Parts: sequence; structure tokens; C-alpha cells
Amino acid sequence: MGRRILPLLAGLLLTAGIAGCGSDAGTTTVDRLAEARAALPADIKQSGRLVGGTDPTFEPMTFQQGGTYTGLDVQLVEAMAARLGLKVAWQTVSFGDLLDNVEQHKIDVSVSSMFDRAERQKKADFVNYLNAGTSIVVGKGTGDIGGMPGLCGRRVAVQPDTVYVDMAGAQAAKCRKKLTLVRTATPSVAVARRSADAALNDFPIAALDVQRNAGLELSGPQIEAIPYGIGVAKDRKALTTALQTALYSLIDDGSYDALLAKWKVTEGALRTGAINGGA
Repeated sequence: MGRRILPLLAGLLLTAGIAGCGSDAGTTTVDRLAEARAALPADIKQSGRLVGGTDPTFEPMTFQQGGTYTGLDVQLVEAMAARLGLKVAWQTVSFGDLLDNVEQHKIDVSVSSMFDRAERQKKADFVNYLNAGTSIVVGKGTGDIGGMPGLCGRRVAVQPDTVYVDMAGAQAAKCRKKLTLVRTATPSVAVARRSADAALNDFPIAALDVQRNAGLELSGPQIEAIPYGIGVAKDRKALTTALQTALYSLIDDGSYDALLAKWKVTEGALRTGAINGGA
């Protein structure tokens, strides 16, 4: 518990502008947000904008509504950017290309409900902002199939280029009954249309799918909750730190909690804003 609380307390003190060193001359306050703004890459400071890449197919996290990008991921990054005096220019990037675009500086940040995993950390650093587990979506009345082992013998829908391809593949290797992978941009729709028996997806997305379609239900509890991360190129440490500082500021004044409540994902709240805290 101590390891999780200390980074948060440090962040809150810094972003609140009350961290300082006592001396005979008094106490000097430090404005960490001002420091973060000053340390931003020159091209970002000059343009006043942050180029954000997202795959807007993960409602309620990131999607388009009337041509406007929205969702928790989008609004959180916009709020963080605002603390740094920036606006966000959004670009649609396919999920599988996001980290390459970050690494090549085609975009400044990626945010698309991306799990922070060790393999992905080879291409980018991640500012963790939400904890999310995996959910299994099945047809109404199916009930609890028993987690990942219950996928054996079933057609399992997963979105290409996501961690679920690997998870389903790893489970398939353990199955006596064949697990058939169904790759689709809309896993829950595949279950609703009966072209798949089950779907794997992030809990916030799966929960919304079930809420909207009476023919679907969640099967059992969430599986291995891990953090989502905002991806930043590994050679742009100052930008990563600036975003982390902005996130601490939002946590400190309650704006972060308000956004999570708005999008109904409060159970995923993170308090540490860790960098590369996934595994």
C-alpha cells in the first residue's frame, strides 16, 4: 500500500504548488505545472497544440459523435493538455499503428484504451490513467462459462492488433476442445449475430455493449485488471513528465474523479499516475 500512496502524495504536493524547501529566508513554493510547461518540446510550445492519435472505435473510451472525438480517453487528454496550456489536434490512427506513429513522432501521444504491457514499453512510455480488466461477453442466458478456460470449444471474437488476440491464442494452446478465433472490429456484435459464441473486450466497453443490447450479458467477473496508458515516445521524457504532472493536478482537484463518474468507470480509478506501471 505504501508504494502506491507515496507517489500520489508527492504528485499532489507538487501540482498543488505547495512543495518547497524551508530555510531561514522562508519557504519557496514551486509551481510544477509551470515547470512542466517550460520543459515541453519546442515544437509543441511553439504550436500550442498536442497531436493526439486514437482509434475512435472503443466507446465509451474513445469514439466520434457528430464528427467530434469524445469519450473518457479523449476528454482526459484534453483536460491534461489544457493544464499545460495546450489544445489537442486529434487524428484517427488504427490501433495497431498507434505506437509506431508515436515512436516516429507522427503524433505526440496515443490514447485508445491501450493496456500498458512490457512488450509495448519497448516502443513507448506510458502514463497510466485507469485500471481495467478483461470481460467475456456471451449471449443472454449463457451465464458464467468459467473464465478463460470456458472459451475452449467456442468461437471467440477479438479485435485485431489487441492483447485479446494473444490472450485467446494462449488459451487455445491449453484447450482440448478447439478454440476458434474470430477477428472483428466489433466483437460483441459478432456474439449478438451468432457468428461467435463469446467475445473478449475491456470491461468498460463490454459493459456498455451489454447495456445497449438485451441479447448479451457479461460472463463472470473481470479478469486480470491492468492499467491503461497514454503512450509517449521514449525519447521525449519531458513530455511524459509534463503529462504525468497534469494528471496529478486533475486528480488533486477532483476533475479526474468527475470525468470517471461521467463515463461510469469509477471502479477503475488510479491514484498513482505511474509511468510504465503495467507488466
